[in-house]
Amino acid sequence: MLFDTTRELVAYGLIAAILVLGLPWLAITFNKRRRDKLRRRGIKRHGH
Repeated sequence: MLFDTTRELVAYGLIAAILVLGLPWLAITFNKRRRDKLRRRGIKRHGH
């Protein structure tokens, strides 16, 4: 019984770690891509 809960905790921990590391990276990548798109369109300043 104890082993099962440990395995579950490890699984949830891994998922949490992936989310914690992945979400900021995803946000940065998404913002960079949007900025590049705007720059290509000729909009130099955005969000100011």
